[in-house]
Amino acid sequence: MIPRMNLRPLAVLFMMVFLIVGCANTEVSNLTPRTLPLTPSRTYPFEATWDSNRRGVKNEDVHAWVMVDQTLYPMTRVASTANRWEARVPVPEGKTYVPYKYKFEYIYPGIDTQFVKSEWSPEYRLVVPQH
Repeated sequence: MIPRMNLRPLAVLFMMVFLIVGCANTEVSNLTPRTLPLTPSRTYPFEATWDSNRRGVKNEDVHAWVMVDQTLYPMTRVASTANRWEARVPVPEGKTYVPYKYKFEYIYPGIDTQFVKSEWSPEYRLVVPQH
């Protein structure tokens, strides 16, 4: 007679992994207007929010950057908020549009260790009229 294997513990394990991994979600919201007026300093504000429902992520373990022309510029957390970030970025003279995207890096706990994860937003474009 062939012994029967109890698959219930294995099924419970798969369900737990699915619930833990499948429910973790992050969202980036771009708050930068599509068009900004030309400024004498040629620096422009970039703003975004980052939200996550991943358990164990602490605000102090989240870091943000905005990438313009393949250069990462660090963003700072807006005072009195948990998830809003801003940076002032120089734009070269003569550029009429600027492609950019956001990078968020955060630490989240595992069973025995902590993990670092990076996520990128979609690409956006800032239009800077020249007159």
